[in-house]
Amino acid sequence: MADSGPRVTRGNNTTVSSASLNPESAADSKPPPKGQRRRHEHIRTSDEEMKEFNKSYYAKERTQYLDPCRAQTVASLKCMDQNNYDKRRCTRFFKDYSDCKKQWMASLREERRRKNLGIVDDDEVETPATKQESTTSKPLS
Repeated sequence: MADSGPRVTRGNNTTVSSASLNPESAADSKPPPKGQRRRHEHIRTSDEEMKEFNKSYYAKERTQYLDPCRAQTVASLKCMDQNNYDKRRCTRFFKDYSDCKKQWMASLREERRRKNLGIVDDDEVETPATKQESTTSKPLS
């Protein structure tokens, strides 16, 4: 019987081809040529959209984009470098970082809560009911 092509053997839920075991046949195959990468031509941003984005970006607080716990991060990484990455020696720095993050997240949650409740001042809470009362009340004369 003549061998007409690669021999395929099956067993143990695997399929092995003699062509895949032959390194000479692998050297002959070349990867397909790569074309030029497409730039992001499908994304178009007008100047008005960029102005609107920049206005909203710079109107937000810096803490939304910058980490206020950066000093604690740097200190903990420096401690790890100095102590050959032994975490037991840097627990104080990790605790400082954790406390800073907890405090930052608590302040962000509080700001969000105040914004959602419509709190104008620390003492005054503006709800839909109080808004309706203030618009329907008559001015004092």
